[in-house]
Amino acid sequence: MEEIVYILQASLVPIVILSSAALLSLSLQQRYGRVIDRIRYFHERIYEGKRVEIIEEQIEILIKRGKLLRNSMFFIMLCIIFALLTTIFLSHNIISGENFLITIIFFFLSLFVLLVSVLFAIMEIFISYNAVLRENEKIRKVRH
Repeated sequence: MEEIVYILQASLVPIVILSSAALLSLSLQQRYGRVIDRIRYFHERIYEGKRVEIIEEQIEILIKRGKLLRNSMFFIMLCIIFALLTTIFLSHNIISGENFLITIIFFFLSLFVLLVSVLFAIMEIFISYNAVLRENEKIRKVRH
């Protein structure tokens, strides 16, 4: 019985990583969906012939944002895979008494790819804010 409790306690860290990665994934998917919807909206506006220059610039920025969000989501999914593998190998290592090296490698890989994912998300946040500023500047010029 003590061994089962030890396995569960040891599995808590990868499980927390899984939970946080899943929550981050949900927010990234929401942002990604909004970027894609916005691109489609701008395509409709171009088709209607409205403010084509401003819209084309925004589409380029949205495509960059979409790529960053796609990359971020990819690395989040890798993080989840590595955290799951960590939990599986950790349980196996505790039961069999084998070496923990592969488990430690998977654990650090999950942390590393989580870091990469967050860095992509941060870059996207800065690009999205700059895009809003540029659009605001162009709209002000058109209005005056």
